[in-house]
Amino acid sequence: MQTQIARWLEQLILSGSLRAGERLPAEVALVERLGVSRVTVRLAMDDLVSRGLVTRAHGKGSFVSPAVVRHDLLSEQGFFDILLTKAPRPEVRLIAFERAVPPPKVVDLFKLAPGAQAVKLDRLYFSAGRPIVLAANWLTPDAASLLPADIEAMSTAAVHSVLLHHPIASSTSAIGAELAGATVARCLGVGARSAVLVLTRTRFDAQGRAREHNRFTVDPSSYEFTFSTKGDVALAAELRAVAA
Repeated sequence: MQTQIARWLEQLILSGSLRAGERLPAEVALVERLGVSRVTVRLAMDDLVSRGLVTRAHGKGSFVSPAVVRHDLLSEQGFFDILLTKAPRPEVRLIAFERAVPPPKVVDLFKLAPGAQAVKLDRLYFSAGRPIVLAANWLTPDAASLLPADIEAMSTAAVHSVLLHHPIASSTSAIGAELAGATVARCLGVGARSAVLVLTRTRFDAQGRAREHNRFTVDPSSYEFTFSTKGDVALAAELRAVAA
């Protein structure tokens, strides 16, 4: 019976009756509707999860797996633009925009005096209603002149170029993996001990001054990093951080 249930749900997904990011009926509801045991429903769901058709979100239920957003690290596009062009039903939600004292690393990068404030800009990126990237950004103090309305619909690259008049000329980036932890788990809807990808990036203007420092925490089940090379080019020469 579990095979028939799995095939029925699979057909609903493949036909588009259940869309990417849509929540599936709760197991209890399926038990009542189909007249089977909860174990049978759970095994059918396990089958869909194992094949990547369904994703479980801790404490929220089971969802149709969204299409994976692929981020080419050598692309001129960054998170903001890639999300808007590649994610189904994209959304960027502003969750923090305020002046605050940054951590010591950012103080050093921005060459700030002890106790000086910078601008904290945090965003949550959604694909088909599901949070997939948490962006924690620090901008130089001159960004305090901006209003939330100024930056809600712009990438930080556009903020620097159009509003602050010091375009980004270069950046350095690093990618790692870690456990989500409580705060990230709450924002991305994953388990606290789920593995997440983290891209950290510092961006500089033409004079070599650091203008922003970013930390992007990514749900790897729906967002992945790629890169490609052309011809016989040394890999190290191709791995340059240009994402905006």
